[in-house]
Amino acid sequence: MFARTVAAVLAGLGLPARGHGATEGGLVATGTRSSSCLLPPSSLPTRRLGRTGLDVPILSLGGHHIGRAASEADARVLVETALEEGIRFFDNAESYHGGKSERWLGAALENVRPDVLIMTKTHSPRDRSAESARRHLEGSLERLRTNYLDLWQLHSTKSVEDVDKAFRPGGAMEYIMRAKEEGLVRFVGVTGHVTPAAHRRALKYWDEGWQFDTFQFPINPIDYHQRSFQRQVLVDIVARDIGMIAMKTSADGRLLREGICTIGETLRYVWSLPVNVAVVGMERPDLVRHNARLAREFKPMTPDELQSLRDRIEPRADLSLEWYKT
Repeated sequence: MFARTVAAVLAGLGLPARGHGATEGGLVATGTRSSSCLLPPSSLPTRRLGRTGLDVPILSLGGHHIGRAASEADARVLVETALEEGIRFFDNAESYHGGKSERWLGAALENVRPDVLIMTKTHSPRDRSAESARRHLEGSLERLRTNYLDLWQLHSTKSVEDVDKAFRPGGAMEYIMRAKEEGLVRFVGVTGHVTPAAHRRALKYWDEGWQFDTFQFPINPIDYHQRSFQRQVLVDIVARDIGMIAMKTSADGRLLREGICTIGETLRYVWSLPVNVAVVGMERPDLVRHNARLAREFKPMTPDELQSLRDRIEPRADLSLEWYKT
């Protein structure tokens, strides 16, 4: 059903459908490392993460919120709840809470490491250098208590110039690609939430041979109407079979607090697009359980339903709702 709906959506964008079907079952990680079956199969629908070949549950636990827990014990309960609900793909970044998010996640996942996918990111906006990326990777591996990452991403690209800095000779992306070649990380990607122009610039480098594996950027109903990643970038990512990771799925909660959408509407909207996984910030176990239930019960919107939601909220469009784009 999902595959047919996505085919219709992509047809409207002038693209063929490819590789976005959801399936039920456990984590299937094609690559050099295999599951040890420490955890039961995921109960969540899964999708192939683009060219990585990884089949990942469609819901991921946002790493920033792990570090906002009241204590490490509370963070562990949050992560353990995510595991119980079928989440197997975990987001993080070395810059989150001064490394605390990574430390707490690493401790919580240490005993099930072979059965989960850990993503983290490197962010050094002043220089975007290979050396800063190397230091960040070293620290991330130590804090996460692992000797490899499943996905390592260039974090928070903010402009065309910022991307150029990262992709220059001696830039951060040079080391990120080398770390993949050396087996320290399995897959690599690029993230950002300010402007689609930065991602289009990264796509230019991809076409020139820097073939990273994933993109991560904001996808939510209001994004469609303002500085839109889904309208300016998503089509080209799908065409290249680059893994698509959605974040800011409720505009950092603003769509919920302002009464513009419900969490059910925002997640259903995102999962109805050619998105492979949604990273969602969930600071309490009950939110994890609620959103996991939404994932298990997910039925894709038709193209008419997608447009109806966009039309309904268009009068509320205001860039202040997506503060991270300014």
